Amino acid sequence: MIRHGFLLVERGAQVCRACCVWLLRNGSMKKEKQTVLAVDDDPEWLDFLSRTIGTEYHVLSASDGEDAVCMARREVPDVIILDVIMAGGKDGFTVFAELRNNPITSKIPVIMFTDANLKSGLSFDSGVMKRQLGKAPAAFLEKSVSPKRLLSAIKKALRVL
Repeated sequence: MIRHGFLLVERGAQVCRACCVWLLRNGSMKKEKQTVLAVDDDPEWLDFLSRTIGTEYHVLSASDGEDAVCMARREVPDVIILDVIMAGGKDGFTVFAELRNNPITSKIPVIMFTDANLKSGLSFDSGVMKRQLGKAPAAFLEKSVSPKRLLSAIKKALRVL
């Protein structure tokens, strides 16, 4: 029997996506590849992320903050890589705050991915975000990151699940 909301459901019965995600994360079901949602408004960086991450993970992509939030709620990826500065609409900080405040997405590790430090001369990092937003991302990577370091950050974020 599996708890589905307030109901107990027989194994093999159809259950909602949220319960399937719970089962997957708690080891009762297996899936072939973990899923990473890559979010960036720059098509070249989105392509870099998709090609690099796609070697080891199933990749979903979004090119703006609004799509990122909707896709995260619908697909419940294992990790989200999130650009900080995106043109028009929601920036990465706003998306991060929305994800943390939604019970469906609050536990998904988020890796912030940015060139904001290089462009602005400011220093954004996980500690700053924790002080400002009350919660820190799993990692904070500069856009000049190597594929090896990117994949390492994803693996590390997945270990905290």
